Amino acid sequence: MCLLLALALAACGGGADTTQPPEILYGQDVCDECDMIISEEKYAAAYWTAEGEARRFDDVGEMLVFMAENPEATASVWVHDVNSAAWLPADEAWFVMNSGLRTPMGTGIAVLADEQAARALAFDQPEAVVMTFAEIVAAAEAGELVNMQGME
Repeated sequence: MCLLLALALAACGGGADTTQPPEILYGQDVCDECDMIISEEKYAAAYWTAEGEARRFDDVGEMLVFMAENPEATASVWVHDVNSAAWLPADEAWFVMNSGLRTPMGTGIAVLADEQAARALAFDQPEAVVMTFAEIVAAAEAGELVNMQGME
């Protein structure tokens, strides 16, 4: 009886841990925006909805477009540092938008863990813009991601 109760409780309480990034199976999982296989870890992004559903993307710019076109409450948003491929909470990251950057879907957006590294990547690139997550989300919602090669 105790075993059945323990199994029932485990089944009910097994919600997603939204304090950690969603798992991405590189080479298998597909992007929620374009349905292409996610293969380059350092450009991949993901988020958890408030309901605990994972959304996965092959390019940060694709995630931003998806979020602007499909507004939904998020529990946490995750991006990779382009240099180390380490997961970062998006609100702690710095975003560099530059049409000269080569990303999987041509959006030209790279993410770095600190502002100094972001400014170094953007240095001497006249069209490069360094932004916080809040700033780049606002730009996406306003349709102002004009540097994005592959996006409209």
